[in-house]
Amino acid sequence: MRIALLLTGLLALLAAGCTEKEAAPPVHTEKEKQIIRFATKAVNQFDDWADRAEFKLQRRQNLWYVTAWRVEHPEAKGNMRYVPWGRREMIIDDTGKLLSYSNDK
Repeated sequence: MRIALLLTGLLALLAAGCTEKEAAPPVHTEKEKQIIRFATKAVNQFDDWADRAEFKLQRRQNLWYVTAWRVEHPEAKGNMRYVPWGRREMIIDDTGKLLSYSNDK
């Protein structure tokens, strides 16, 4: 009886450890939030999907390199959330000036 109880407890722990965990949303600094607002404005100006965009930010030297992804399937995981033609590359300076906006790198 004791072994069965121990095995049941181990199986429960194993099952809990194998469950898929939700990724925590990224934590952005105030400057990053400001750059995301500038990028959202740019996507809104050139495309019609700013309301469903996700952004990836990279800071290089004194410029922000921003990738906007169009989310079409929010319930999906990983790259399955996006559509291949829904990617925009932007370069934004610290003042919010859009220096480049394109479909490719």
